[in-house]
Amino acid sequence: MSHDAAAGTSTVTRRRVLKTAGAATVMTLAGCSAGTDGGGDGESEGGQSLDPVRERAEVAVDEIQDGGTLRFGLGAGIDSFDPSYSTSAPAGNVHGLIYESLITQDAAGTVYPWLAKTWERIDVKEVEDGAYEPYMVSAETDDEGNLVADDQIIIRNPEAGEVLTVNEAPDAVADGTYGIKYRAELHEGVTFHNGEEMTAEHVARSYEVLENSSISAQTFDSFLYAEAVDDYTVDIYGQEPDAEADSQLPTTVYPMEHIEEYPDTGADPRNDLTPIGTGPFEFESYEAEQRAEFSTFDDYWLDDLGLDALEWWDGPEGFPTSPVVDAVTVAIVQDDATRAAALNNGEIDLTYGLTSDTYGEYRSAEDYRLSVTNAGAYNFLQYPVTVSPWDDERVRRGVNQLIPRAQIAENIYNGYRNPAYTPLPELAADEGSADYNALVEELRPQTEQDTEAATELLQEAVDDLGVETPIEATIETNTSDDRVREAELIAQVMSNTEFFDISVETFEFTTFVQRILGPEYYQQGNIVLIGLSGTFNPGSFYDAVNSIDNFGQCCNFQRVDTPDLDEIATEARFSVEAVEDPQFRGEQYDQVWRGLIEQAPNSYTVFGTNVSSLSTDYVGHNTYTFSSGILPYGLHDPTDQQVAYLDRE
Repeated sequence: MSHDAAAGTSTVTRRRVLKTAGAATVMTLAGCSAGTDGGGDGESEGGQSLDPVRERAEVAVDEIQDGGTLRFGLGAGIDSFDPSYSTSAPAGNVHGLIYESLITQDAAGTVYPWLAKTWERIDVKEVEDGAYEPYMVSAETDDEGNLVADDQIIIRNPEAGEVLTVNEAPDAVADGTYGIKYRAELHEGVTFHNGEEMTAEHVARSYEVLENSSISAQTFDSFLYAEAVDDYTVDIYGQEPDAEADSQLPTTVYPMEHIEEYPDTGADPRNDLTPIGTGPFEFESYEAEQRAEFSTFDDYWLDDLGLDALEWWDGPEGFPTSPVVDAVTVAIVQDDATRAAALNNGEIDLTYGLTSDTYGEYRSAEDYRLSVTNAGAYNFLQYPVTVSPWDDERVRRGVNQLIPRAQIAENIYNGYRNPAYTPLPELAADEGSADYNALVEELRPQTEQDTEAATELLQEAVDDLGVETPIEATIETNTSDDRVREAELIAQVMSNTEFFDISVETFEFTTFVQRILGPEYYQQGNIVLIGLSGTFNPGSFYDAVNSIDNFGQCCNFQRVDTPDLDEIATEARFSVEAVEDPQFRGEQYDQVWRGLIEQAPNSYTVFGTNVSSLSTDYVGHNTYTFSSGILPYGLHDPTDQQVAYLDRE
C-alpha cells in the first residue's frame, strides 16, 4: 500500500535534516460544548490546578451499590470503534470501555503504570544528524514529489530520496541508534475479551495496527520500535529524546486476532469486525447511529489480580476493582435539545456538552446535578492559509483582533468558558511555559478585541494586495448550538466592517470532520470553527493544528505550515535538554506561542471545561479532563479513587 507523504508520517526536510517533524500526540476533535463556571477553584498557590475536577463528588465504599445499566447520551456519531482509526473525541468514550494501554493518567495528568506493572525510562541520548542514514532505503515519489513506500515510513530524507521504514528500525535499535528507551514489565494474567492472554508480543506488535492508520502521524513522529524481551517484558524506543515520551510512546494493546486478521479499516461492527480489548466492558451490539451496548467482562484482569497488583495503589479497603454497573448503553443523540429532553425524561442518566444556557437549571434542580472539570480544550478558527487573501498574515492577524472573545465567553457560553488570549490552555501551562501568567499578559494586547488596530492592519493588507472588498467567505462548523451561535457572532462582527461579507454553514459533526479532513478542502477558501480536545502535553497543542505532518489528520485541515516555529517546537520536545530541564522547555515553548500569535494561522477563541449533566440516580460521577474520557473515567478510575454507581429507588 502506498502512503501519502503529506498525510501520514514524519518528514525530513532541509530545515531539519534526518530529524522527524513534530506531529501531534493523540488529539481529537470535540463536537460538543464545554465550559467553565465558578464552582470550586481547585487551584494551587501557583495558580495551577492540583485537581482539575471541581466540587469532586466522593462516595463511601460501604454505600456503593452493584448492578444496573448506565445510559450515556453521546452528542455525536461514532466515527470508528477502533481508536487507531478515530479522530473523534466523543468516540473516545466508547474506546475507553473496551481498550486499555500500558499506562493511564489521572485527571491532573500524572502517569501511572496500568497494563504495565512497571513503566520506566531507562535511557535517553542525543541523536546526531544523519544517524539513521545507514539504515535508510531508496523510495519512489508520487505525483507531488513526496517519497512513498508500501510500508509505514518513520523518517524521510527527500534530498537523498531515502526513507527509514518500520522494517529498518530494528537494525538501527540493534546498533544503539535511538533517542529514548522505556521498559515495561507487564502484569501476568491479563486476558483479552476473546480469551487470549496478553504478553509482551501483543504489546510490541500492536504498533503494527497504527501503521498507515488515522493516527499514524501522531504515533510515528516519535515511536521507533518495540521489542519483546521475554513473555512479560517489552522495550519501547523513541526516535529522539522526547519530553512527552512517558505518556505518548505507549499505545492501545490489541489481541493477535486484531493484529493479524483485521483489515486496514480497523475493528468496527459496521465491517462485521468485533472490537476486542482488555477493558472492563465487552462490545455487545451496535444499531447504526442510534446506540451501542456493552456488558461487563467477567474475566477482567484487575478483578482477578486485585488492586494490590497496582504498586502505586493506596486507596481504601474494599474499593471496587472495576466498574460496578452491569452494562452501559451509549445512546447517540446529536441534537442538544433532544439530548437534554432525554435526560429530563429519564431516558438517559448522563450526558455532556449540552448548551450552556441549560446548566443553571441542572445546577438548581433537586434530581440533577452538574459535574465540572477544567479541560485541556479550546475552540479555534483555522484560516485557508494557502488561498488569497488569507495567505497574508496581516489579514489573519486583523481578524484575530476582531474576535470578541470576552463576549463569546460571557454571552454565548454564559460564563462557562474563558477567553483564549494564548494558544495554550492553562492545563498544559506547567510544561508549556516558563511563566504562563506573564505570557498571557504579554500576548493579550494582540488577541483582545481591538477594532481600531484590526482596521489598520486590514486596510494596509487590502491596499497592498489590491483585494476587492468586501471579502466573501464562509465559516463552517458543526451543529452544536453554542458553537453555531459563536460562529454567527464572529461572522456578524467581521461583516460589520467594510472588509468582509461572512456567512455560516453547519454540518453534523462526523460529516463535518470527514469534510474538513478531505485532501482538497484547503483549496476551497472556507474558515473552519471547531473544538479541540487535547492532551496534558503542550507539544500536542502546537503540533496538531500547525505541523504540516498532520495535514489531513487531526487537526491541520488547511495545510498550515510554520517551519520556523517547528524548529523551536522540536527543541522544546525532542532534545535531551527538554527532557531533563523543564525551564528550558518552557522558554522554548514561549517563543512558539509568540510566533503563532504573530503568524496567526489559527485564532483561538475560548478555553473551556467539560461539563456533565446527570441524574442524581448516578452517584459519585466526576468528569474527566478531556471529553474523550468522561464516560470511562466516571465509572471507575483507581488513580483518583473514582467510582460511580446507580441508585435507582
